[in-house]
Amino acid sequence: MMNLHPTEKLVLATIREHEMIGSGDRVIVAVSGGPDSVCLLEILLRLRATLNISLMMAHLDHGLRPGEDERETEFVEGLARRLGITCACERASQLANARGSCLEEKAREIRYRFFEGVLDKFNAQRLALGHNKNDQSETVVMNMLRGSGSTGLSGMPPIRDNRYIRPLIGITREEILTYVREKGLAYMTDSSNLDKKYLRNRIRLELMPILLTYQPRLIDHLEDLAFLCREENSFMEGEAEKWLQEMIRFTSGQSFDISIEALKGLPVAIQYRVIRAAIQRAKGNLRRIDFGHIRTIIDLMKNHKAQVRIDLPENLVVRKVYNKLRFCVGEEMHSAGFSYPIEGAGRYYMDSIDRTITCEEISRAEFPGRSPSDWQCFLDLEALRWPFIVRNFRPGDKFMPLGLKGFKKLKDLFIDKKIAHEQRKSIPILESNGDIVWVGGIRIDHRYRVREDTKRILRCKIE
Repeated sequence: MMNLHPTEKLVLATIREHEMIGSGDRVIVAVSGGPDSVCLLEILLRLRATLNISLMMAHLDHGLRPGEDERETEFVEGLARRLGITCACERASQLANARGSCLEEKAREIRYRFFEGVLDKFNAQRLALGHNKNDQSETVVMNMLRGSGSTGLSGMPPIRDNRYIRPLIGITREEILTYVREKGLAYMTDSSNLDKKYLRNRIRLELMPILLTYQPRLIDHLEDLAFLCREENSFMEGEAEKWLQEMIRFTSGQSFDISIEALKGLPVAIQYRVIRAAIQRAKGNLRRIDFGHIRTIIDLMKNHKAQVRIDLPENLVVRKVYNKLRFCVGEEMHSAGFSYPIEGAGRYYMDSIDRTITCEEISRAEFPGRSPSDWQCFLDLEALRWPFIVRNFRPGDKFMPLGLKGFKKLKDLFIDKKIAHEQRKSIPILESNGDIVWVGGIRIDHRYRVREDTKRILRCKIE
């Protein structure tokens, strides 16, 4: 191993501690041109041989700072040319009319959509972001000021969705600037980081300096708080998801029910987690959902009326229907959706789509090696969990298509396959343990494929 700078050693330790990168991975570095991303790129270049990885760059021009954005893009492209690294650049065109917090949310959405596209296009395993220890502490404070619970206090995870990594999350902004200065690295300065109309900037420029006079080790303490909250959340959310998986009852389409009596029997902390998990399942994300919304749903359970509803952000509707809570998005529960439980091996008729699914265990000798038809699949039975569900497509659905190591949204898969919008709702989707394991007639999930060491094989056939 080459002689490493102390900061490089810290980053290498972070990567190894969190198992951020595997040997042979292709890693895309998000480079804005600022000191954090330039530092991240330089360190990963110096660790490239040690980690046995290949590197690419990605840069998004948000189009919000005329002149400055173009100079940053030129800088990043020039940096890529000097280093001999492929750089994917794109200019955003949908942010001009957004303002305030809406602008921040829209910019983040477009940024991650760009990242997803680059990851898929170049078949990369990881995308590295330049967030540091100071960013983490500012995120925790910002979420606290916004009224977040322990989930917000968890801050930014070192690795997210098994794709996005933050190798600099264990070092401070001062360490980054010192490293950049010592290495003589050029970088760009983003003028928008000084604009105090953004809450994060006001926290960074005004609030944090004051708090540090009360507690000089505040950055370290907030990092510890985020770690503890993250670990506790991981456990609690796992328990909530297991409970939801066992207790959820689908009605039709996007709609599903939860027993109020069963939910009331849980500790209050788990009740909140279950409701969060139910919202995530219903709308595909937790955007614009805060603690107050979840508390409103808790209050809904206690309402003396037999039937009552509340409307939440992004067209989410939660109803109390006698002794059940019903979650759906908009009028989806009235659409031609379907959901059928598959309790075990056997033959099941699905009247909504006039199809029959047969599930049966076969021997290794009967396994043909590959499916003879798009409407027949073979799965690793030991990786699955009964009961299964056969249902229709829901917004936000994603899975890991066979042959790929990353997730893909079903909507994008349907677009790739040129499946008309009106046909998508009739495609049967096989789900086990909350995961999509087979998109009927199209592809299975890579994680549930039959491997060389698979001992029990399940054949599923739709007719």
